[in-house]
Amino acid sequence: MSAPAPGDDTRVRTGTDPAFGPQGWGDYRRLWASSAVSALGDGMRLTALPLLAVSYTTDPQLLSLVTVAGTLPLLASPLAGIAADRWNRKRLLVTVDLIRFVLIGLLGLAVLADLVGLVLICAVALLLGVCEVFFVVTAQSFLPQVVRKDRMTAAYGRQHAAQLVCRDSVGQPVGGLLFAVGMALPFVLDAASFLGGVLLLLAVRPAATPRTTASGAAPGWGAMIKDGYRYLRGERLLLTLAGMLGTINFFVAGMSAVLVLYVLDRLGLRPGAYGFFLAAGALGGVLGGTLAARARTRFGLFPAALAGLVLTGASAFLLGITATPVLAGAAFLLMTFGAVIYQTLTVSFRQTAVPPEVLGRVNGVYRLFGTGTAPLGALLAGFVADRFGVRTPFLLAGASLLLLVALAWRPVTGMAAAQERREQEERRESGTEADG
Repeated sequence: MSAPAPGDDTRVRTGTDPAFGPQGWGDYRRLWASSAVSALGDGMRLTALPLLAVSYTTDPQLLSLVTVAGTLPLLASPLAGIAADRWNRKRLLVTVDLIRFVLIGLLGLAVLADLVGLVLICAVALLLGVCEVFFVVTAQSFLPQVVRKDRMTAAYGRQHAAQLVCRDSVGQPVGGLLFAVGMALPFVLDAASFLGGVLLLLAVRPAATPRTTASGAAPGWGAMIKDGYRYLRGERLLLTLAGMLGTINFFVAGMSAVLVLYVLDRLGLRPGAYGFFLAAGALGGVLGGTLAARARTRFGLFPAALAGLVLTGASAFLLGITATPVLAGAAFLLMTFGAVIYQTLTVSFRQTAVPPEVLGRVNGVYRLFGTGTAPLGALLAGFVADRFGVRTPFLLAGASLLLLVALAWRPVTGMAAAQERREQEERRESGTEADG
């Protein structure tokens, strides 16, 4: 099958177009709404899928396999990045959402027919994970076609906040309640949400993607992956951030793998309350996404991001200590708040620092380093929880994230300051040449 040209069904516009970006919202509003609608269904599924799995087994190691299956496709991130650069990004997003509609619809039918087992749950999690990788990498590369560079941090923060509100604050509690009413209901509604997201995506009019070659055939997939790796290797700050993200996701995936057991066993809550516990984290995420741009303005990008990571680590450690539901909910809120601050600022930095024509492949390689550790983290957390208790992965995560910040603070802020000085010198030189 031939790859569609990157500029297909797009309308070329300039940065002066008032509809091109959040100033008047325009197409970004439709993209934002598409993400929000899909996120609502995602929240229902994210609550219902672990509850569905725990209805078949309470073994931490077996439960962790669901997270492993869902995160294993992260290793394919470079391929997703190449697809985002070679193919029309809007068309790819629509196609992925249609595939997810089919997968979730079939899972809902299987639940209705009582044909579900742990193997099927893992298989669906694996396929959804593949779709998620392609969707997230493409969406991150697609956003600069809809949002002006100077509004990227605010636009990403608002989009992320909307996803958290719909997915975690609304979708996850509703998913828990619907699961108690009928196990198939959350999956059926999730499938419908993907169709709604597709209709909104079709109305978005992105700017054209710059071509990487003037004419002729596009470079091969292998060559494009090497291009992304070479670019990342040449940018020490981006490479360091990718390694840090890999460490963060190793421990975050571990906590996620046993979170349902933590809530049900250690905190003693009922399954219907699981979604409401997740909603506490959503509130923190909404605040983090909303305040990220303000924190950057007041404290600087990387000091604010690293401070968010400190809060994430301290809150994770508190989750490992406490068995009180209210205190655990507050800690989960603060952990998500800090994590979203860090994520919003570092993702927006990457989106503005990397040239748009290679953003897809760089995002793909970056995410391989940054998220490829998640399956191993989930697998190890299941083993650790089984041997030493369900709180242990949280204690390890908290201590490790705090150590990571202590080691990375000076190098990261130093590299960022040096890069800013270089960019200022280049702007001055360009201005001098233009005047001459």
